[in-house]
Amino acid sequence: MNTEMNSILGTSMLKEPVDCARADWTSNLLDTQGFESAKIDVIIGAITGVDGSNYLTLTLEECDTTVGTSFTTVATTEVKGAFTVINASTKDSCIQSVGYLGVKRYVRVKGTYTGSGISAGIIGVVSQVGDARVKPPTSPVPVAST
Repeated sequence: MNTEMNSILGTSMLKEPVDCARADWTSNLLDTQGFESAKIDVIIGAITGVDGSNYLTLTLEECDTTVGTSFTTVATTEVKGAFTVINASTKDSCIQSVGYLGVKRYVRVKGTYTGSGISAGIIGVVSQVGDARVKPPTSPVPVAST
């Protein structure tokens, strides 16, 4: 292999791993400007109290601006792979990854809890961009919604 990964990929932390017990959240924004591909990884620790009535749903959202209320769910045709609902203890303690195929400038992950039985759960979000228009790539700085 003659190319090291750091020379072709940029990595950013969109959400530091923290306990998100029952509080819906959104990650910071991934700015895809200057890149042709993006991958988003959600790192999920053990979630206390998760079951069929108490679960976490992950959604990939996109927008051309940083206005938080303007984000919409990415169409399934614009996502490679899919997030799965965390609704059992056998589905946590994992990394869920999707590729973004869309054309909007900003992408984020939204976590939504259903039920009130979840009392703890560490969640983090990391992104990678590739196919930079200018090489070597510079990792994009996560952007906060406005």
